[in-house]
Amino acid sequence: GAADALPAIEQRLGFPIVVKPSNQGSALGIRLAHEAREVPGALVAAFSYSHKVLLERYVDGRDLAVSVLDGEDGGGPQVLPIVEAIGHEDDRYEARYEIGRAEFVCPAELPGAVTERAQRLALDVWETLGCKGFARIDLMLDGAGGELYVLEANTIPGLTDTSLLPQAADAAGIGFDELIDRIVALAQVCQVHPAQIRR
Repeated sequence: GAADALPAIEQRLGFPIVVKPSNQGSALGIRLAHEAREVPGALVAAFSYSHKVLLERYVDGRDLAVSVLDGEDGGGPQVLPIVEAIGHEDDRYEARYEIGRAEFVCPAELPGAVTERAQRLALDVWETLGCKGFARIDLMLDGAGGELYVLEANTIPGLTDTSLLPQAADAAGIGFDELIDRIVALAQVCQVHPAQIRR
């Protein structure tokens, strides 16, 4: 069982680790396990949302979200300004989705070279995964070494009051109504035939 795997998990990843469902959004089922005894509970939470679970080494750093929109009129993808979510360490994942629990800074206050690296990495992820329309690539900027880590690609990012894509679009001069119109127009242009969907 899970208890038998704990020594291998600790040896390979160390603690703390992030335990999360493989296919959810809005931080559903995500838990931070600071030590081995917290892993079983974190697994129960994650497995309640998906039959596949990811365990990742926790990276302490800055939580960045880079949104990408397909270009208008056949133009290349547009990488939007970076949003940084600033919350308390213990509620970093949940804080993004509850008004008042996190502060969002857009554009993120980063050195120019770091901004360029983060946007380039997000675009590389977009292209590698074959994203269409719009997506949000979540990154972590390691506070110790300045390394960028890809946390996930969200191909259906939220469009609520607290969502990061609308904030990034607004910082790029794209109002909410215009953003929605553009997303709808992109959806009409890039329809995918069912045979093209990889399972």
